[in-house]
Amino acid sequence: MSQAKNRPGSHRNQKDSQVTDVYRYRDFLSPKYWLTWLAIAGLYLLAWLPIFIRIPLARLLSVLLYLAVSSRRHVVQTNIQLCFPELDIKAQRKLIRKTYFANTLNFFETAHAWCRPVDRLSFEIRGQEHLEKAFASGRGILVLSGHFGPIDILGALLKGKVRFSIMYRKHDNALFNYFMTKAREDYCDETIARKDIKGLIRALRKGKAIWYAPDQDYGRKSSVFVPFFGIETATITMTSKLAETTGAVVLPVSAYRTDNYRGFVLNIEEPINIPSGDEIADACHVNQWLEQRIREHPDQYLWLHKRFKTRPESEPSLY
Repeated sequence: MSQAKNRPGSHRNQKDSQVTDVYRYRDFLSPKYWLTWLAIAGLYLLAWLPIFIRIPLARLLSVLLYLAVSSRRHVVQTNIQLCFPELDIKAQRKLIRKTYFANTLNFFETAHAWCRPVDRLSFEIRGQEHLEKAFASGRGILVLSGHFGPIDILGALLKGKVRFSIMYRKHDNALFNYFMTKAREDYCDETIARKDIKGLIRALRKGKAIWYAPDQDYGRKSSVFVPFFGIETATITMTSKLAETTGAVVLPVSAYRTDNYRGFVLNIEEPINIPSGDEIADACHVNQWLEQRIREHPDQYLWLHKRFKTRPESEPSLY
């Protein structure tokens, strides 16, 4: 694609799916980006830390983050209490501590994925035959996933093995958004902005595989309330709409790191029967699948997100 004339000062008018076609690093040399450059340099340093330093440092930082940011701690505590009422207080606190550690370790792993080679890491794909069969069908593949911890580093590990694109949420800082997107495009075909629905549909109709995670709270619009861990949860119906519009295969994929923190597993399952003709039933199906996979490695899920923020009419906030 030819380079457009837009520059950082007008980036809000530029489609985020084309960010690496529009900008270059030289466009972010003004003083307002200097702190961001320092942050990126810090990520490179973290990425190259050996694992025997990475793990204890992640433990220390997770404790500091737990103690320092009370608002986020409240979110995690609330989510764990809501979703695991069968656990006693001691078990819930243990899960909360493990969640903080897992998410902090994920920060180091993401830095690794963006800033250094991953070829020496242990990696296993389970169920690859389901992916191969989906590609053989010639249809687009909606890779249904969730915000499981090691997603970025698994994406990097798939480089040269599987061709795929990803949907992403734009970062507010233009330089960091460019850095993040460029790093991801080193191991995937393209990045498609969350709001670029036309681009997403176009890619699926071309038979591409798109990583897609509908497991966050996007508000009341285009959502239905269906159970997730037994709680009526605002869940988007976009999964059904995309599958119906494009004829894409909906292929569920989950991921987790191994118990020794040195390896990663990508689990690919048989396609889900979506669309079924009933968007509410489809949304329930997605949430049920997500819940099952989260329960297998509950500490590695993104419990820092306010998943239950949007409530049915007249219900009070859970946070």
